[in-house]
Amino acid sequence: MQLEVAKVFSSLKRLSFLFLSAFFLYVLIISISTFDKITFAADTESVRIITTNDIHTYLKPLYYRYLDDIKPWGTVSREGDYINKAKIEGKIGGMAYVATMIKKLRAEKPGKNLLLDAGDTWHGGGISFLDKGVSMVKVMNAIGYDAMVPGNWEFFYNNDHFLDLIESAKFPVIAFNLTDKDWEEPVLDQYIIRKIGKLKIAVIGFTYPWTALTSAATGAAKMYNFGIKEDAARELLSEIRKKEDPDLVILISHGGFGLDQKFAKRVNGIDVLLSGHTHDEVADPVVWNNTIVFQGGAHGKYVVSLDLDVKNKKVVDFEYRLNKVMQKRIKPDPKVSKLIEQAYRPHKSELSKKIGKSGSLLHRRDFWQSTLGNLITDVMRETHRTDIAFFPAWRFGASLLPGEITKEDIYNIIPTQGHVFTFSMRGKELRNLLENIISSVVNKDPYTRVGGDMIRFSGMKLICDITKPTGKRIIKMSVGGKEFSEDTVYRISSAHSRFQNNPLFGATHVKDTGKKIVEELINYIEREANITSSLDDRIKVLAFE
Repeated sequence: MQLEVAKVFSSLKRLSFLFLSAFFLYVLIISISTFDKITFAADTESVRIITTNDIHTYLKPLYYRYLDDIKPWGTVSREGDYINKAKIEGKIGGMAYVATMIKKLRAEKPGKNLLLDAGDTWHGGGISFLDKGVSMVKVMNAIGYDAMVPGNWEFFYNNDHFLDLIESAKFPVIAFNLTDKDWEEPVLDQYIIRKIGKLKIAVIGFTYPWTALTSAATGAAKMYNFGIKEDAARELLSEIRKKEDPDLVILISHGGFGLDQKFAKRVNGIDVLLSGHTHDEVADPVVWNNTIVFQGGAHGKYVVSLDLDVKNKKVVDFEYRLNKVMQKRIKPDPKVSKLIEQAYRPHKSELSKKIGKSGSLLHRRDFWQSTLGNLITDVMRETHRTDIAFFPAWRFGASLLPGEITKEDIYNIIPTQGHVFTFSMRGKELRNLLENIISSVVNKDPYTRVGGDMIRFSGMKLICDITKPTGKRIIKMSVGGKEFSEDTVYRISSAHSRFQNNPLFGATHVKDTGKKIVEELINYIEREANITSSLDDRIKVLAFE
């Protein structure tokens, strides 16, 4: 009996030992696991990058019809669809509303945020027609931007004014690929360093490399050299890594979403690339070569927030949001609202003047043609009695719903004092010009795309096949209802200085009419009182049929 009790007691001791061993092993595993988590949390720093791009001085909310074929945001297959959407959704953007959104995003991550802008910000809306971007800089100062890169439209102003705007900005305007023509020295600071929490962040600027070939060519752009400059970027990144030892490197680029993706693939060492210029509403960032690349639309429609977790100088996790700015859902910031009211006060009577009515949706943004582009070029061709008329296919511009049209509406779509030129061009040179334009729009290599959408025109009909080789994409062409001839000399009116001032295109008998296209359009609407415009068969692209 005693032996059996002893055996039982011995078994209990062994069980107790095993239980205690298992318990202590469990505690040890949990402790190690918890320690790892604590260590990870201690080593990981977070920062929120808040971004805007291509606001184009739209200080007030606006209607903005985006491209038809952007799937993430639903298709707008007919003009009527957007009209109905606009009635429900209301206006988007407006800097007082953008300011409120930025304030909200900052409050969610106090002391751990950085506010950046990717350019084309000081020119484009109606107010810039009158105050040349001054009010926009004041608004950005009030909001408290940390840095900005100039877009191509910042260079539209003359050089003195361009530099004055930069001087008045209470934030750095940066670009590594902008140099003077004499010595190839940097014109602006190439980068800045910011300390956010425990993170040391380098922010580099990259302006539009083909600015000298855009509408800005007659402004400050003619004073400087631009370019993609990959080698210079690599050298600068190496210098920054050695000299500054940053935890994070951000590139603010106005290169366009396609170009910026290629740049990220080819240039190492960039953690985040904020893109501008092409107005793409990127629902999900792409990652190339360990670089997060994104773009947030245009006109203040979105404010982007990118939350980054950084450990050992690498981004280990991120969360991206397109935060939509809708007038119906956001209260305007009172301080910024006051600045906007002050900016408009001297011009209120002029801007609010009613000049006519539209019976259709007038929109700027579309790849091959738009109702506004068709209207403007039809008016130009009729006014100057030319065979053909050209107008730039700028991507920016408010959409006008059917109804009353004011002077401000017109300034919002043609914010320049540019003159109409007339000139002659032989058919052969005209065809070469058009092939050149089509190539710059559809080339697969984003480094070779220059400008915006397809140039707007009147007086011609084109049938194009973009699957054909460069120079052979126009498969049928007529002018004024007659068969096109390479030997015929055609009279052309244009508000695009790239053509008549470029000897490569063979323009002759060039004449500055002294007439401003913005005034001609206003006069036409006042004269007609009621206008309409629609998409038609002036261009047909077979690859999209």
